[in-house]
Amino acid sequence: MQANAKHYESLGRLRSVLVLVFVLTGIWYLNWRLSTLTGAHPLFSITLYAAEIYGFISSLLNVFTSWRLTLRDPPPAPQGKSVDVFIPTYNEPVDLVRRTVIAAKSMTYPHETWLLDDGNRPEMRELAERMGVRYLAREKNLHAKAGNLNNALQHSHGEFVAIFDADHAPQKNFLDRTLGYFINDKVAFVQTPQDFFNHDSYMHRLKESKRLVWSEQSYFFSIILRGRDYWNAAFFCGSCGIMRRSALEKIGGFATETVTEDIHTSVRLHKAGYQSVYHCESLAYGIAPVTAEPFLKQRIRWGQGNMQVLMKENILFTFKLTIAQKLNYLASIMTWFDGWQKAIFYLTPVIVLFTGILPINTGLVELLLHVFPYYFLGFLVFEEVSRGYGATLFIEQYNFIRFAAYIQSTFALFVGKLKFHVTPKVRDHTAAASKKLWPAQGVFLLSAAAIPFSIASYLNGS
Repeated sequence: MQANAKHYESLGRLRSVLVLVFVLTGIWYLNWRLSTLTGAHPLFSITLYAAEIYGFISSLLNVFTSWRLTLRDPPPAPQGKSVDVFIPTYNEPVDLVRRTVIAAKSMTYPHETWLLDDGNRPEMRELAERMGVRYLAREKNLHAKAGNLNNALQHSHGEFVAIFDADHAPQKNFLDRTLGYFINDKVAFVQTPQDFFNHDSYMHRLKESKRLVWSEQSYFFSIILRGRDYWNAAFFCGSCGIMRRSALEKIGGFATETVTEDIHTSVRLHKAGYQSVYHCESLAYGIAPVTAEPFLKQRIRWGQGNMQVLMKENILFTFKLTIAQKLNYLASIMTWFDGWQKAIFYLTPVIVLFTGILPINTGLVELLLHVFPYYFLGFLVFEEVSRGYGATLFIEQYNFIRFAAYIQSTFALFVGKLKFHVTPKVRDHTAAASKKLWPAQGVFLLSAAAIPFSIASYLNGS
């Protein structure tokens, strides 16, 4: 089935009109802003303007990605297919891995479960023997998770390979709900949402009644991947997915050159002409990062991997990807530069209040008449395009916490080899766990101090 032949949920006429108005308003606003650049402080003025241009481009890419969302009804799973289920582990607790092994072994479609122990631990070998699943370890964990998976490919023979992180327990019908898509010989992999059962994690927001409101990844798995699926640009997320062995073999296995083997392998599969499927149904549940420290470490690794993929795969200029695929991958990679934009927006008021330097040369009334319609329309467009999953207030809170982590991840553009770090699954109560929050805390304190300082300066006539 071709990408443009899928059933989909359209943005709709009213939302489309709103988007058109926003685009026209954005062009009008940015054209006006160009006339407000100040020659007295050009670096400050141009930097802020560049951040606004970046934001407008990001908004356009977001609209493009989310314009049409696929509606998938999986075909029945074909009978008689051979499936290997891989559970890679390194240092996760035995009880955690046991739960995943039990769930994987219990899936109804015939399969063989493999425990891939990169920690080479006796307790994992004992667990595998007790659970009646295959055990595979290696002396050297070269290339981390990707190397572990490639090693398993060499020792197994299933036509399809399902992959679950050590904390992600699949439901019994996972294979029944995903294997049917492979009747199309061009489909290389099927990805499902990564959902979580610990709703008290750092990623989740709850009401007083303890009823789930929103997850930090809700928008990505409910909207973004469905939109990318329409353009045959959904990517493997490292877990809760199933892949065609022959497709992996054609590209030389899982990509080992970056710390995000998932999106890197996806790019190579798309370059090889394969199709991807995103099945938007939660069929496995894992453990989300419980504190800020593992949450931010995970984002840094993801961002670093995206920078490496950008450098190694020539995404924008290759002839092996469609224009739509290029734009979708570009949108994914650009996300990690958001930290720079947010830092500029956070620090601009601080600089203005402490120094009195203005980056915009215009009057207050004229400023408000231009700023308000543009940013208000931007807010409305995001809320409408996100179909209820956007939660702007929550997203901005997470943006504030993670902006420095995103900035840190972009430095991978200038770094060679990086080490793969497994996301901790237990709560860290040490003092070190708060270090990655220092940038956000610093911006907050500077902002809090700038307000009374500027008031005092105004009253003193300085």
